[in-house]
Amino acid sequence: MADDRRQFDLQRLRELGLDLDSSQDEAEVKSTCRLTQDCIEAGDNSLTLNQVSEQFSCSNCGASGSFRELVRALETGEPASSPVVRDIVDTDYSVAPIRATRAVVKTEPRVVHLGEGQRVRSQGELRREAKAARKTARQGRHTGEKIIITLLALVFLGAGLAAAGLSGFANYQAFSSSVADPLQSGVWGWTGVIAAVISFGGFTFFYWHSANGRMKEGIRALLFALAGGGTSIVGTQMYIAANNRAAEAELVQAGSNRDVLEMQITDWRRQLEGIPPETRSVEGLEAYLAEVERVGRTHQKPYRDAQNELGLARRRDDLQARIDAANAELLGTGSGDILVQAQTRTSIPGWFFALMLELFSSQGTSIGLVALLILYGRNHVNAAADSVNSLSQQKFERFWI
Repeated sequence: MADDRRQFDLQRLRELGLDLDSSQDEAEVKSTCRLTQDCIEAGDNSLTLNQVSEQFSCSNCGASGSFRELVRALETGEPASSPVVRDIVDTDYSVAPIRATRAVVKTEPRVVHLGEGQRVRSQGELRREAKAARKTARQGRHTGEKIIITLLALVFLGAGLAAAGLSGFANYQAFSSSVADPLQSGVWGWTGVIAAVISFGGFTFFYWHSANGRMKEGIRALLFALAGGGTSIVGTQMYIAANNRAAEAELVQAGSNRDVLEMQITDWRRQLEGIPPETRSVEGLEAYLAEVERVGRTHQKPYRDAQNELGLARRRDDLQARIDAANAELLGTGSGDILVQAQTRTSIPGWFFALMLELFSSQGTSIGLVALLILYGRNHVNAAADSVNSLSQQKFERFWI
């Protein structure tokens, strides 16, 4: 019932011209007062409406009351009731006796608990506060340096991960090619990938543990890193050696192919010399035969001679095309790649390249990751260490006090 009355009053106020949606705060809605002529002429938002308590008040005319009284005043044009203010009347009074609610301690307390601001700080706390103040003062000075080191660390991290990917690919190919069974070759191939991951991950953990003083964990991570690095170097060298052997085999094959091509060219030239040089072209003979067939003289001897000559012309063109293609292969300008690619390939030094790739993979990745850890993780570590040291100092002082 009360909600219905409230909604009715709000609806009537909206119909009478008051804007109740001008503010999102229902406890204080400002609107123009229309109760008196002075308020109407002023045109200020002096009327305050409280939709929570359903009360109104005007700072101009001083009227106040409930929403029902405001609706009635706006409908009838009569001023709303204002609170009655009684005059202050002096009267006689007596002073009430003061009674203590708590008993007064006769003896002074022996222990006085000092507040945080009154406590005398130790030298360690003073040094930490001074260090924190200096750190806050120079917080914005090294922003450019931090950005540059971050970008460089990301570059190192990307290069190291790329080298790790190459090393993992080489290990996969080398270890998988050592087994004939497809399932076992896949398992051994992924063993090489795991070795590459353990290599750069182990060096990263070694640097991280060593920087935080955990030498035993660092040595154990270093052993795993060296094992993974050695396995990765062997796998990469096996892959490079296999490629070098394939390149040497291609060179031998290219030499034999050159001899075969030269022999074929000689044979084709000999066959080409057996074709009469006065043989007409294929296009001319085809046009001649088409004309003879059109006039219907295919039974005559010149037609049969032209057919034989057309076969010789086609054979001549085929031999000439083969000779040109073989010469192009020998000169290195043909479309084939058996001779050209085999002659242009170079052998890579296996052990050196494998060692360099492993160094790029493990050290580049670990340098980038450790740099990012120092830039963005050291503050939290120092804060935790400072809190532990502060707690230990407080316990020490409390023990001696």
